[in-house]
Amino acid sequence: MPKAPAPKRARAVPTAKKAVARRASPKAKGPSRATTKAIPRKPATKKRVSAKPAKPQRPSFEREMDGFVAHIESLSKALQSTMEAMVESLKRSSEAMNSFIKNKGVRRTAKDGSERFSIKPPDLRQFERKLKTVRSASLAVTNIPQIFLCSLVHKYDAYLGRLLRVAFSVRPEMLAASEKTLTYTDLANFTSLAAARESLIEREVEPVIRESHIYHFNWMEKRFGLPLRKDLDVWPVFVEITERRNLFVHCDGIVSSQYLKVCKTNGVQLDSDIKVGDQLTVDPAYFAKAFDCMLEIGIKLGHVLWRKLQPNDMDAADKALQDTGYELLAEERYELAKMILRFAANTLKNVSSDQVRRMNLINLCSAHKFSGDQETCNSLLDSEDWSACGPEFHLAVAVHKDNFVGAAAIMESMGKDGAVSREGYSTWPLFKEFRESKEFLAAYRKLFGEEFVVPEDIDITTKKPTKASRRRPKGRA
Repeated sequence: MPKAPAPKRARAVPTAKKAVARRASPKAKGPSRATTKAIPRKPATKKRVSAKPAKPQRPSFEREMDGFVAHIESLSKALQSTMEAMVESLKRSSEAMNSFIKNKGVRRTAKDGSERFSIKPPDLRQFERKLKTVRSASLAVTNIPQIFLCSLVHKYDAYLGRLLRVAFSVRPEMLAASEKTLTYTDLANFTSLAAARESLIEREVEPVIRESHIYHFNWMEKRFGLPLRKDLDVWPVFVEITERRNLFVHCDGIVSSQYLKVCKTNGVQLDSDIKVGDQLTVDPAYFAKAFDCMLEIGIKLGHVLWRKLQPNDMDAADKALQDTGYELLAEERYELAKMILRFAANTLKNVSSDQVRRMNLINLCSAHKFSGDQETCNSLLDSEDWSACGPEFHLAVAVHKDNFVGAAAIMESMGKDGAVSREGYSTWPLFKEFRESKEFLAAYRKLFGEEFVVPEDIDITTKKPTKASRRRPKGRA
């Protein structure tokens, strides 16, 4: 008997979950031998990209200074807004309390003639809640500035620790004089020489920053061979602030004999009637003084260490300090600008060039002039010989002496492509008053062929440049 034909195999139908059946080669003769076994598809997986470890940042005095300034400025701004909110809260709660007493209280006259109120028993619970709200708001107005003062000193302490770590990182050979040691077991646990060095730096710095602020300066002066407190007029203020902070942290602001002793030893001028047991406070005005002090100490300390330990980085250090002085001028913080610019122009001896020193001196003159001290401005200008300087310096001297006719003539002689750019004429604090003169407007029109218009990023009411407009070319003043 003939064999019965083999039954045809059913072709697998491809679906989303099954692979398409493999077809027989078109050249093959006879019936298709396609297999019907579905091959499961491997689920799609995302290709993993191994994340490269972030490259550690190079130790930088400039970055630490910038971070410190940003942090304490945030505290200053936060205190202002917080105090405004809390004073308003105290005002509202006090008004609500007075209104409640007036409506619910029983008025009576005391023997001394003063007006008194008594609260009925049914209203007593509500009265106590309102009284508690007033007391809480009042305590907040008292306590918040104290808390912010402690935070201000805390930010300085953290900044000091980072500065010292940078110092030993850029000059690791200074660790050779360290009295700290590493045991063989310690060394065996480190994966690299760099890790061992970091541990040694930590052991060198950590015990120092746990000591008093006076000890910090004693230690740094000896370790780095620097007279850090020479001509540092703000030192007594710094000592009093840090000692007051200690009182708030440890004794709730109650004056101790230690506070009085330390302040007296360091030339702090205290009120004659202050004594042990008195309660110290902090108001926004005192915090503002403390902020200026910490900013001055922080910037000066950072720059002295930077220039001592990295003398080849002098150009960058000069630019950073010049930028700081310029920002303070642009923000019209003239007293603080005078402190920083006096340090830059007169105190520092190791600067990259005499031109840099003179630029800082011009900015110092601006701080005196715009704060109403024209006499000091003129005295500083007359103490220098400007004859060999470029025209931009002669322009600055003429502007500061209100010789606007001469200043306009210098503008025209320099031309539109001179040392001062169009942006410089528009934004530099140096030209704050000159920009409003008819001489400036005429010279500007002649140079650039158009009327002078205050740029959009300038505050028209104060002529103060915003941050974007302060990005000035090299040589700004």
